Amino acid sequence: MSAQGLLAPDEVLTLAERESGAYGLADEGLKARLGKVVEWANAAGPFTPDRLSGIRQQVQRMLASRLRLALDRQTTPAIAEVRIERPIFVIGLPRTGTTLLHALLAEDPEVHAPQSWHMLSPSPPPGKGPVAAGRIAHAQRIIEDWMDFCPAQKMMHPYIDKGAFQLTEDEEVYCLDFRNVYPFHYYKVPTADFGVRLGDDALAAYQFHREFLQHHQWNTDRHRWVCKSPSAQGYLDVIFKVYPDALCVWAHRPLGEIYASNVALRAAVFDTISGRPNDWNSRSRAIAEQMKAGIDKMLAQDLLDDPRVIHLPFRELAADPLGVVRKVYAWAGLEVSVTFATRVQAWLDAPENRVDRYGRYPYAYEPLGLSREWIEELFADYSQRFGLD
Repeated sequence: MSAQGLLAPDEVLTLAERESGAYGLADEGLKARLGKVVEWANAAGPFTPDRLSGIRQQVQRMLASRLRLALDRQTTPAIAEVRIERPIFVIGLPRTGTTLLHALLAEDPEVHAPQSWHMLSPSPPPGKGPVAAGRIAHAQRIIEDWMDFCPAQKMMHPYIDKGAFQLTEDEEVYCLDFRNVYPFHYYKVPTADFGVRLGDDALAAYQFHREFLQHHQWNTDRHRWVCKSPSAQGYLDVIFKVYPDALCVWAHRPLGEIYASNVALRAAVFDTISGRPNDWNSRSRAIAEQMKAGIDKMLAQDLLDDPRVIHLPFRELAADPLGVVRKVYAWAGLEVSVTFATRVQAWLDAPENRVDRYGRYPYAYEPLGLSREWIEELFADYSQRFGLD
């Protein structure tokens, strides 16, 4: 039994097993990771009964989906035999154009790209037959609840309004295996302490990622993937161990152009989740220094100039998006079909894809107590390494 106002992992597991019908499929590793997520959530407690019920629902929903994936894999062994070949990973720091690049590459009618409904309603696998409209509607309701909860997301990350068909990040996929806590999936936990936790076992995280792709590719007529995996820039060795023939498209942008928007986005999202204004003025410098340490480690990777990696300055993407798509495909030895090119241009021309359709957020350094010059000096090595000056 749980302590008053707190979650109990055994109760969540029992409820998720009853919901999914997947009894006994949570191995000890999954149970341990569930326990860590519950411990993380409880650190923000104790909770009122209503708040506790909402948090339990989010954790239980995630676990039930994970157990269904395990059950599908048990009842359909052929899923485990699916080959994932030459997946493309769009990687890079937040706000460097990764979302736009992912969206454009996903317009290729020959590729799969993970969408929100794949994450929120993954079972049964699409290869079993036509996907019921109710599954899409279920995912749509969940995303609309999040957009209503945090309206700033539309202005700061406008493609979320694609709803169930929104392209999803791999960091969300890791949530299914309880290796990450992503704000969208745990926003009922009133905390600002969110972050990627792949470092505990990055190899196992990417192995699960491959299982996720196998699940959605099995018995379908498309066999190529384009994924957005921002954190992969720090795990090139791991990603190439799991996917030896993977291709990484790495977007870059001067940190001086994007750091203020990075912190402003965190503030808008995490203040809404925690229900209080956090002191981002004090934290903004510490976040920059932490990011600097991460980038220094990233720059020390032996695989930085591996032929499976292409580096793209944001200025190229902004100036000629279709040209960048052609450049990526030429590098990958792939053909941009007429249909693909037409779809990319139509996407770019569509009013519903304009980045400012909900307005422009006034990002500025002054409210953060920082100067752009300080950020540019701090990250000068990064800009120099990738020719961003």
